[in-house]
Amino acid sequence: MAATGSQNNNMLMTILAVAVIAIIAVAAIFMMQDNRSSSERVADAVTALPQGVDNAANELGDQSPAENIERNAEKAAEKVN
Repeated sequence: MAATGSQNNNMLMTILAVAVIAIIAVAAIFMMQDNRSSSERVADAVTALPQGVDNAANELGDQSPAENIERNAEKAAEKVN
């Protein structure tokens, strides 16, 4: 059975709605604030010291949520190993 024009429009609207929701979700994640405590920032800086003082200093500042996700994934991998 071939899809009618109405069914094609409904499918297109559904795909567009899902895409818009996904874009909004990604934007919301990247606009979240860094909620690390001072002790977490210092601990991250001390951990980054072997990679250089500049990297350690960057850990003291605000990080994007993508960086926080990466940091948390690395910590989880360390706990597993």
